[in-house]
Amino acid sequence: MKAIDMKKIYIAFLGIMLSVSAFAQNFNSAYFLDGYKYRHRLNPAFASTRGYFGLPAVGGISVYVQSDLGMNTLLYPYGDRLTTFMNSSVSADEFLGKLKKNNYLGADVSANIISVGAWGNKGFTSVELNVKGSANVNLPYDLFDFMKNAGARQSYDISNLGVRANAYAELSIGHSRSITEHLNIGAKVKLLVGLANVRAQIDNMNLLMTEDKWAVTANGSLSASVPGLVIPTRAESGAEITGSQSPDDLDFSNISFDADRLMSDLSSSLGFGAAIDLGAEYRFGGILEGLNVSAAILDLGFISWGSGLSATTGENGWEFDGFDDVSFDEGSGNTIGNQFEAMGDDLLNMLNFHKDQSGKARTDMLSCTLNLAAEYEMPFYHKMSVGFLYSSRIAGPYSKNEGRFSLNLSPAKWFGLSASYGISDLGSSLGGVINFDLPGFGLFVGTDYVFWNVTPPIDGLGFGLPYNKLRLNLNFGLTFNISRYRTLGDWR
Repeated sequence: MKAIDMKKIYIAFLGIMLSVSAFAQNFNSAYFLDGYKYRHRLNPAFASTRGYFGLPAVGGISVYVQSDLGMNTLLYPYGDRLTTFMNSSVSADEFLGKLKKNNYLGADVSANIISVGAWGNKGFTSVELNVKGSANVNLPYDLFDFMKNAGARQSYDISNLGVRANAYAELSIGHSRSITEHLNIGAKVKLLVGLANVRAQIDNMNLLMTEDKWAVTANGSLSASVPGLVIPTRAESGAEITGSQSPDDLDFSNISFDADRLMSDLSSSLGFGAAIDLGAEYRFGGILEGLNVSAAILDLGFISWGSGLSATTGENGWEFDGFDDVSFDEGSGNTIGNQFEAMGDDLLNMLNFHKDQSGKARTDMLSCTLNLAAEYEMPFYHKMSVGFLYSSRIAGPYSKNEGRFSLNLSPAKWFGLSASYGISDLGSSLGGVINFDLPGFGLFVGTDYVFWNVTPPIDGLGFGLPYNKLRLNLNFGLTFNISRYRTLGDWR
């Protein structure tokens, strides 16, 4: 059994969240672009303009990071380097003034394993195998206030601190067809295999200063189904038990991965579920010709997870020493990575979960998405259109809404592009996509979040990150076309 350093896990997680993305966010900038091969992922009533197949690695990759926090919120100039908000040189008023009551960080990644789309006499059918993952974090204002100003008040009330992460494989079969001259409908059925799941939620937490320590009481829960991952109790790891600690408290400092348990865990802790996508598209005629409206509900489904780790904060409180003030002037080797690592250790020490021996199974709903859209083709040039897409991701405390305006141009069947402007709960953004749909192959590249201002290269990453808002997105795919150009209905 190989031990895993909790500090390295935290830094790896932070690196993924900050430098790579995001998991099941859709590529909204391409919603109105006919030649985009995966439009049926945005609305199952849409059909690809050519039959195609996509291969692993190049068939389609989507990476997202979304947050209302910016790097200029977390990092600050310190001489010729950058330091975190915990540095004593950073004003508490300056830092806290940039925060909201609840601060969100989300990541979404989707990779295509195989994708096939084919035309038949009665419509378009798609079959796909994808691997998807998502991570969502909610960080309340009072948590940052406590981290930065611990001691300024004798008590803090922290609520709605939560983390949710999911990874699963998805096999989908979809079909779209014309019902009337103007109406298309579509549906997609998905079979899901849950690979890993972690969910932690602190509904409320109270911290009260007593002498030189903080007395902590909380109401929260933790559940995890990750094959091979072992989070022992203090009794199991042999850790020292002092003060208010219990033998059944989880010992996060001794997390390990047990390769010998991997296969047995696969049979007991994997999840299985199903989901559906439903969609419709209506193209008006007569005096409203050129107006197209569409609607879709995506990922309406669930995953039932097998036995796994289950824990609660329990009824008894515990003690916490507090967060350390981390600063570059404490040592030349104190990099940004080390600073976040130290904060991660402190945060884990503040949370105390008591293992539930039952390890019961559970069922989680997927984060579903509602898309409502309208498009108008220019009467003077039908290959140009303007569109508006409202997209709502329904995920409990991690729900988000976006409205996106698009200008779309397809001067030839083999080429199209779109530019968009989105407004969401997390701010505004520019997006764009370029798509090639040639007889032999299709290629697309684009983003929902274009950015210009980046930080200097960050220690441990080797490159900079968006400075104002932490929003990253990359969509890329190469497909091989196997049919002539076709569309549903009789509009071309």
